[in-house]
Amino acid sequence: MSAFRISRKRKATADRISNLPENITQKILECLPLQEAARTSVLSSHWRHKWAASQQLVLDEKLYTSILKNRTETTDISLAYSKTVNDILLSHVGPIWKFVLYLPSWFPKETDISQWIRYVHANGVKEFTLGDARGPEKCLPYSLFSCKDLTHLTLIKCQFPPLPPTFRGFPRLISLRWETPSLTSDTCKEVNVLETLTSKCPELQSLCLSFNFREWENLCICAPKLQELFMDGRLSKLSLEGTTLIKKLALDLSCMKFQHSKHMSDFFSTLPKVEKLILKASFWMSMKLWEFTSPRKFPKGLDRLRTLKVIGIPVHCRFSNSLLLCLFLSSPPLERLYIEASEHEVSDEQPIQIDDTCILPCLRNIQLVGISGFRRQLQLIKFLLACSPALEEMSIELSMEMGGAQEKFHFVTELLQYCRASPTAKVIIKTKRLSSVRYTFSPIWLE
Repeated sequence: MSAFRISRKRKATADRISNLPENITQKILECLPLQEAARTSVLSSHWRHKWAASQQLVLDEKLYTSILKNRTETTDISLAYSKTVNDILLSHVGPIWKFVLYLPSWFPKETDISQWIRYVHANGVKEFTLGDARGPEKCLPYSLFSCKDLTHLTLIKCQFPPLPPTFRGFPRLISLRWETPSLTSDTCKEVNVLETLTSKCPELQSLCLSFNFREWENLCICAPKLQELFMDGRLSKLSLEGTTLIKKLALDLSCMKFQHSKHMSDFFSTLPKVEKLILKASFWMSMKLWEFTSPRKFPKGLDRLRTLKVIGIPVHCRFSNSLLLCLFLSSPPLERLYIEASEHEVSDEQPIQIDDTCILPCLRNIQLVGISGFRRQLQLIKFLLACSPALEEMSIELSMEMGGAQEKFHFVTELLQYCRASPTAKVIIKTKRLSSVRYTFSPIWLE
């Protein structure tokens, strides 16, 4: 091939890259770390300032780590970090829709933080994420509360100051995620700020809270448009005031008042529209701690619940079985069920009373994980097979705690003897437990 043809081919390729639609160019840049995006400026004159017009600025821990290289003095690192962030913001052109900022533990300059927040606010920021590693003694800058146009706010290890007297809320905020620092000192103040903040976000639809309070506190959430709620931590009492539109609820929560069946019934009665419910280990362990006695059925049923995920449940405990059956009886439209047994299951040969006359008319898919073959686990499996006329598939993943081939053979032999309400139901047994799914604090929980 002649040099002329090669030259023409290279030119055509370059033109195709340069002539990409603007939205495609921005998508490419948003998929790159900020430093890599900045390096595209050397591609051509067309790309020189593209990175500076990105509507997404991610100044996260990776950027800090890259600045940390070959520097040991805290003062030197602090100056370099401030200079880098200032240079990026001063070089930026156009609106900033999404801004992610990481504050290192040693970062002392409150004025810099306030200036950065004011700058992105002036440029129309809608999604703001702040990761604060400075410790619980450092509060959020007041400049954050001036960002009235925020739609998504994520605060990791951040502590709220007292709300400014002039604060009227975030009128457009749709999603709030807040993770407190470890063992915050003034928990009552934190709870009061949280209650006030959520009540002043009239459009709030998604709320994710992870807290580590020193004391058992009462929390009341008033968010009339809330549809997704995740909570991780411990409370004395949880109340939902005027919050009846929740469709997805995930609780990894130890709540002292849940030991009383009336409070439990009252709480679930405020969830008439919940479609997906996830109850994790802390919820179940608090039931065990206080020897919870479950009602047979909630006064107001969960008439829209279609997916139930139960994680870390001690199936061998009588209280957990009774509450599980209560959830079944209170949720006639239930279609999908996932149960992961606690890693601390113990053998209990005493059977429990199960009402095998009830019917789960819509249940189609069941996943059971961590099954060891204990008597009460077998009772639960027998009940589910006998009471699910629409069942299509039951998947059973055996725990690694189960013995050898002979024990597994006895388990399968007994399982084959159980009656099935659905003549077409398939039972799939996995003899090797794969790596457990890790449920971290994330809105992914609610997908």
